[in-house]
Amino acid sequence: MTAWILPVLVFLVWFLWVAACAEESSLRGAKKGQPPSERPGTSVFPGIPFFPLAFWGIAWGVDRFVEPWGTLTVGAFHAVFGVVLIVSIVRYVREIRAIDSRA
Repeated sequence: MTAWILPVLVFLVWFLWVAACAEESSLRGAKKGQPPSERPGTSVFPGIPFFPLAFWGIAWGVDRFVEPWGTLTVGAFHAVFGVVLIVSIVRYVREIRAIDSRA
């Protein structure tokens, strides 16, 4: 894995995490009957920048002893986590649209 792929993957997945948190928060507002303009959002902090930097640092540290296992492990975890987050976002958006279409 080239040196720039892991940090891009890790930051992308944590951006997805922020989006999933925002959609979940919006879904809770939709279930309470709030109009879209009044539904709560979420903060990107600490998901960005601390979590991606921490995982990138963990991968770097493990790679110092048993290269490339830190990069592979952190990369695989984030690939799976990213898929789970995409599924969650799609599910939340579908539920929100279903609630909004009934209103």
